[in-house]
This record gives sequence, structure tokens and C-alpha cells, in this order.
Amino acid sequence: MSNPYQSPNTGSPAPVSGDAETSIVISGQKLLNYSILGYLCSMPLLVAANAFLEGTPENPVVTPMFGIVLAAGMLGMFAAGICAAIGIFRMGRILFPGSTRFLYAIGVLIPAPLIGLIVMFVANSNASGYLKARGYKIGLFGAKRQQTAG
Repeated sequence: MSNPYQSPNTGSPAPVSGDAETSIVISGQKLLNYSILGYLCSMPLLVAANAFLEGTPENPVVTPMFGIVLAAGMLGMFAAGICAAIGIFRMGRILFPGSTRFLYAIGVLIPAPLIGLIVMFVANSNASGYLKARGYKIGLFGAKRQQTAG
């Protein structure tokens, strides 16, 4: 008969083999790369929204088109931040030991302009270094195993 008051066994997650670790980092980095592209495409939308304001600079008049363009830009940045946080969590168990992956994921979601982008670039740099050390070629849309001559 087992003790009903015994705390549950919440040991560390199962260890991951080397090849599985690499595929996890590759998928996380690919998601992070798409997030960076989405973030960079959303930034001009936010700037372009100002072109749809009417009136004078002292007394601007908001038009419906301003709201649509601004909402599209904000939605793109929000989606990029969420995807980046998922990508960082995906590869965080391998690349960022301890609670560092939580700091990176929270850093991506900070609404201050360009702070999230800087955090994405730092996390992407760590993933690229990890994959290059294992013989992968890093491209815009992910990593590929380098072909060996012979």
C-alpha cells in the first residue's frame, strides 16, 4: 500500500540524445528565424500607419485606415513575439540551462520597440553557434547538414 501523502515524483525530464537535441534546436531556430522576419515586416506597417492620419500635427484626426494598418502591424509583432517565445522554449532546454530560457522568452515579449528583436538576435546567435559546432550550415530558413567531400 502506497502512502497517499507522499509528494509526486517530479524528477527531471527524460534525457535527450544528441541527434534529438540537434533536431530540437534546429526546429526552435527555424521558428525563431520566422519570428525575426515577421517582426521586421511588421515594423514598417507601424511606421506607415502615420501616413493615414489626417488633420494637422497639432490636431491629428484618426481615420479607419490608420486603425487597420496599426492593428495589422501590432498583430504581426505580437504573433512574432509569441512564436519567438515558443522557439526559445523549444530549444531552451538544450541551449539555456536553468531559468535563463524564461528570461529570454520574457525578453522577447517586452513591448518596448526593438528590445524583443535584440533578444531574438542573441538567442539566434547562440543556436547558430551550437549548430555550427555540430557541422551544420546555417541559412535564413534553417540549418542543413554540411556535405562532406569524399
